[in-house]
Amino acid sequence: MDAITGATALLGQFLTPVPDAVVTLSDGRIAAAGPSSSVQIPPTASVFDASGMTLVPGFIDCHVHIGFYDPRSLLVNGVTTARDLAWPPHLIWPLVESSRAPESGPLLLAAGQMLTAPGGYPMRAAWAPRATGRVVASPGDAKQAVAEQADRGASVIKVALNPDVGPTLGRSTLEAIVAAARERGLGVTGHVAGIDELVKALDAGMDELAHMLMGSDAIPTELIERMVSQEMAVVPTLSVLNGAGLRKAVANLEAFLGAGGKVVYGTDLGNSGPRPGIDRREVTEMERAGMTPRDIVAAATRDAARHLGLHDRGVIAEGMVADLVALDREQLERARDLVRVGAVWRQGISARGGPGRN
Repeated sequence: MDAITGATALLGQFLTPVPDAVVTLSDGRIAAAGPSSSVQIPPTASVFDASGMTLVPGFIDCHVHIGFYDPRSLLVNGVTTARDLAWPPHLIWPLVESSRAPESGPLLLAAGQMLTAPGGYPMRAAWAPRATGRVVASPGDAKQAVAEQADRGASVIKVALNPDVGPTLGRSTLEAIVAAARERGLGVTGHVAGIDELVKALDAGMDELAHMLMGSDAIPTELIERMVSQEMAVVPTLSVLNGAGLRKAVANLEAFLGAGGKVVYGTDLGNSGPRPGIDRREVTEMERAGMTPRDIVAAATRDAARHLGLHDRGVIAEGMVADLVALDREQLERARDLVRVGAVWRQGISARGGPGRN
């Protein structure tokens, strides 16, 4: 058994700050968590002194393209679970399989290929290897396209609705994709640009925006309210944006949050901008949109885990998977404090840090 002592830990479903906490780990799970006065440390336990640190659940990045990086570079920088949102089948599924080993990097979930219209994004995108996208030519092809991803192990279906770089899926085809995904118990996320495509996504019943709306459009209040009422989640990926597009995305995110919208952390790692791990620019732009450091932690841990259906992780509580990050800050006062990663555990195995704090 291992024990982490001395930290201020954000415990339980409410991420309650508990000073001088003790968290014990056994067989990849959290055995106990609470104030030092209430948790006994077995005499044979290996103890990590986290005094002066804040212990949080491992971060979950809900939007990566993992093939551009060594997965371990995410893990050692605080991301213990990641979801890949478009990569060729022959490349992504072996990575998903190997991610079951906690030393390999974060636990990986994946969408498989991005479903798109003939000639649509990302078929000619410079960043995308061949077979990153899968053309869906008609409503009749939707069920087969979804089945191909689901049969390989997809945790979500991703679609492209970006008219700025090519044709987009028609309404009937998109609706057929969503229906086929529902039959397989899967949600649908999307790369969506522009108000018209957002309306199409809402009409079809999509579950998530894989970016805050791409482009420089302000989302009207009535659409913000509709997104919230339909429980559409947003993965902001603000760190890939610049200039007017970034300013508008931050304003849209602020309005969405103000209306009670669900936000989960994601960076679009693999695109220009984000760095592996907890990304400084992403969290500081989320802060600009009105989120506190604890709000951001919630979006990247508890809320992300719930959104992805990972009910055994995302909070520090007895019985949960021991995915943990110790931050080199006793109090989280600003978003930038979240990138001060001092130690990381995945399934109770140390990926960074230790008694000597490397």
